[in-house]
Amino acid sequence: MAFPQYDTESLARMRMQECQGTMIGAALVAARAGLPVEEFGYRMMMDQGIRWERIQGDLEKIGYVFYEHYQTTYGFGEALHVELTEERLVFSMPPLAQVAAGQLEHWKTGAETLHDLQRGYWRSLTENAGVAVELEFGDDADRVTVTRRSG
Repeated sequence: MAFPQYDTESLARMRMQECQGTMIGAALVAARAGLPVEEFGYRMMMDQGIRWERIQGDLEKIGYVFYEHYQTTYGFGEALHVELTEERLVFSMPPLAQVAAGQLEHWKTGAETLHDLQRGYWRSLTENAGVAVELEFGDDADRVTVTRRSG
């Protein structure tokens, strides 16, 4: 049997899809074992051993980490817009569920799974990194707004 040879672009696309599938599948397995998807996303962040004091209120560092996450996992390229000011960090992107539609279909789940994962990821930051986060999931775009928490 001859196995196909893949070019770099095809491999990158396959890695991205596998990453999406791994996150979605793991979240669903955890949910079936009694751990809600949002809590799974939260614990994924918490169990990484992040040194929260290093990113405390630092919108640029937080932006860099999540920029890599969104690009690596969803491959937005130029469709991912980032606005960083002294007061806030905003990610605007195509809907996550639209980009991961193939994996959502494969795992027989809906957009809410990805939304709950995102809620869990960002909750870890609101509880540990001195920021407030607003998540907006829409039919045409998703948006994440991060601001430093006062006090």
